[in-house]
Amino acid sequence: MRRPCHLNHAKAPQQGFALFIVLMMMIVIAFLVVAVTQSYNTEMRIGSNDADRKMAMSLAEAALRRGEGDIADLGNPAFTQNCTGGLCTLAGAQAATQGSVTIGADSSNVAAWERQCGNSGCLESNGRVYAAGSEVSRPPRYIIEFIDAKTDDRMIYRVTARAWGRNANTVVTVQSYVEVAS
Repeated sequence: MRRPCHLNHAKAPQQGFALFIVLMMMIVIAFLVVAVTQSYNTEMRIGSNDADRKMAMSLAEAALRRGEGDIADLGNPAFTQNCTGGLCTLAGAQAATQGSVTIGADSSNVAAWERQCGNSGCLESNGRVYAAGSEVSRPPRYIIEFIDAKTDDRMIYRVTARAWGRNANTVVTVQSYVEVAS
């Protein structure tokens, strides 16, 4: 019968070098995963904020167009310093009557869309509301300012609209000038 052959090799002590390399590779891969995840989250936030700003811009432009359309239907408007009914005087205006338009005196040198009326801005508190969907943090608002009356019965107005996005920090303000024959 044959006997099994046993070779008696001297066993080398284990060095653990392969384990060290595998651990280093796993650390590098973990850092890569964390970096990619953070980059993805940042891109998602940027995209979300951009979409919110575009929505607010769209609503502000729609409110601006509504304000421009309202000018034709003003009738006998009265423009005041505190923007009653969304009708504002120009900063530093003198009290006057221009045709059917009554202009109140304005002692401030602050633009109407930046003026404070009570605890908030005149645009936010006294501006006309533009009906928007419920997906925004605040409804868009607009004001109409009387700028000037020309000698040929033309009136110049400035319309300022402000809209907010889903996020209350997303705010867009737009303006336009409108010239109409009285």
